[in-house]
Amino acid sequence: MRKAVRSVLSAVLLGAAALVAGCATAPLTSLEVSWVTPQLPPAPFKKLLIITVASDEFVQIAFQDQMASQLRERGVNAVASHRYFTRYTTDERARFKQSIDDSDADSVLLARVTFTDENLHQNPGVIVGTNGVPYGDTTGVYGAYARYFHPASYVPGGDYDVKTVTAEASIFAEKGEKLIWSARTRTTNAQNVQSGASAATQYITVILDAMKKDKLL
Repeated sequence: MRKAVRSVLSAVLLGAAALVAGCATAPLTSLEVSWVTPQLPPAPFKKLLIITVASDEFVQIAFQDQMASQLRERGVNAVASHRYFTRYTTDERARFKQSIDDSDADSVLLARVTFTDENLHQNPGVIVGTNGVPYGDTTGVYGAYARYFHPASYVPGGDYDVKTVTAEASIFAEKGEKLIWSARTRTTNAQNVQSGASAATQYITVILDAMKKDKLL
């Protein structure tokens, strides 16, 4: 009976540890810095064109559509360009310029990924309990050795990637000629993003909060 209770308790504790680990590795986007021109016009934009640059076209699609929808809900006449750019070549540069020239928007919101950092980490495994304290019998090397082979208390390690993405959103007035606002964000644990839509949702929330802080909304 005691053994059965101990097994159930161990399973519960391991489940709790797994839940905490999962939360700790969830993608998180935060604002690093933002800038706004001191000469911000009373009505910054009559029509705002949203255009993007990133390696993943699906993320760009989700961002443009969600961002345009969220801005319209806040009274901004925003429209997704539905033009997506993944590389920097002469032809793509010309297509980028043409996309803006062909629009009737007076302002442009450009969102782009500026840097992606991916590092390999090693986790050697743990013999510390879920309360953050080592198991009572691991104070000596022989107890620690024994715990290694105890599946209910030892969590094996392994290699894992950690991906950090830095992005920038900027607004240009006068048909894209004058920068009036810019914000830089950082997304940690980006390797665990489930979809382009989920990645865009968190990113957009941070951008909208920054725009509100800087009185663009």
